[in-house]
Amino acid sequence: MASGTWELGSELTSRGKVFARVHENMMALHRLGAIEAVFYEDVVNVIPGTVPTNKESVLLAAGIAAHIESFGEALGFRIVRGVNQTTWRRHFLGRMPRGTRSTDLKAMAMERCRQLGFRPLKHDQAEAIGVVDYACDVLNLPTPWRADEVLRPPLSLTR
Repeated sequence: MASGTWELGSELTSRGKVFARVHENMMALHRLGAIEAVFYEDVVNVIPGTVPTNKESVLLAAGIAAHIESFGEALGFRIVRGVNQTTWRRHFLGRMPRGTRSTDLKAMAMERCRQLGFRPLKHDQAEAIGVVDYACDVLNLPTPWRADEVLRPPLSLTR
């Protein structure tokens, strides 16, 4: 099992280069062992006015998702699934009050990771762990970080 974040470029990197880096990283993982399932955070809701975004970020997110899907198809992955941000967050963080700020959600992901014994350096890493935790639950895979969890402790930002 692998999870994490990849540096795919900056605002100066072409979309084509970003997509090529997705392929390079996935091929590097595939060389380590056959990939059976990939879960990735689905493209955010891009209805005008719902989230601050721009055309470039929408094209990048959709393109990355398309490349993950096509790579999985070409190499015969059993499962390739985009996960809605709200879905994995509800699983990983618990109920969140409507209107919770994005910065609070990122802090909550970091806190949940620390509760489970992880030490992510950035919120992106914490959120990747959240997606993996969700994927393991969906696939009924027991995880060592949940083995001793009887009651999930509340997050300090939700009290």
